[in-house]
Amino acid sequence: MSEHLVYAYPVSLEPDEDGRVMAFSADFPELATDGADEAEALANAADALDVVLRERLRRGEEIPDPRPPGDGECSVAVVHVTAYRIVLSQWAHDHGRGAQIELARRLGKGETHVRRLLSPEGGARVESLVEALRALGWSPAPSIALTPERRAPAGETRRAS
Repeated sequence: MSEHLVYAYPVSLEPDEDGRVMAFSADFPELATDGADEAEALANAADALDVVLRERLRRGEEIPDPRPPGDGECSVAVVHVTAYRIVLSQWAHDHGRGAQIELARRLGKGETHVRRLLSPEGGARVESLVEALRALGWSPAPSIALTPERRAPAGETRRAS
């Protein structure tokens, strides 16, 4: 059985006094946004989560492991390119000095290429990120999270169409 890591984080939705829906994250206190309804609040939360994650990567700050949503929380998927960069950055951090050289060796590329892969500002093609993850033993795939209106009623299973 293979290990699967889904990069999605829970957010809480709460109505405000103006009738809008606020979105918050216990995992990322700096994430707060809203929307006219739940769907818009979740879409805005996904955008805000991407900004928060890229900023944390840029500053070298800790990114908590993803966790399933608890009671009253909804799951927000991380943009797959950002998730790929998180995994690469955590691998480089865990392997310390020489990690970039080792990844460059595994890829048969230069260190400049690896620095581009690790940069939260971009500069690397998705295919290059996937190649790097595969060189580290990962099999990357984008993730999809259900919005509130797409959740299956109790006892029913939904399949992606």
